Amino acid sequence: MSEPQNPIAVVASEAPLRTKPSNYPEPFASRMAGREKRPLGNLFGLSNFGVNQVRLAPGAVSALRHSHSTQDEFIYVLLGAPTLVTNAGETLLCPGMCAGFKAEAMTLTA
Repeated sequence: MSEPQNPIAVVASEAPLRTKPSNYPEPFASRMAGREKRPLGNLFGLSNFGVNQVRLAPGAVSALRHSHSTQDEFIYVLLGAPTLVTNAGETLLCPGMCAGFKAEAMTLTA
């Protein structure tokens, strides 16, 4: 019997850090300084949704405001007090809090 390609389980904090630079172009990419991202879903070959563990230095930004057209997004805070910025304004999060965002179909107009 052959060994599985992907691990069965991992300790999230010990998973490899993302080595690929941010997809954001400058001047936005430099705003991601202080962010450590571990793409956990990739380890298991997940393709329908992503799972990332993100650790932020004080004052760092995890992402610019965005939405996805095909993937829902979910945030769960383990430690710290990040500020979530949405159309409704700013929300201070704390450990144990979570937020979710349904994928939004994008409409293109000419």
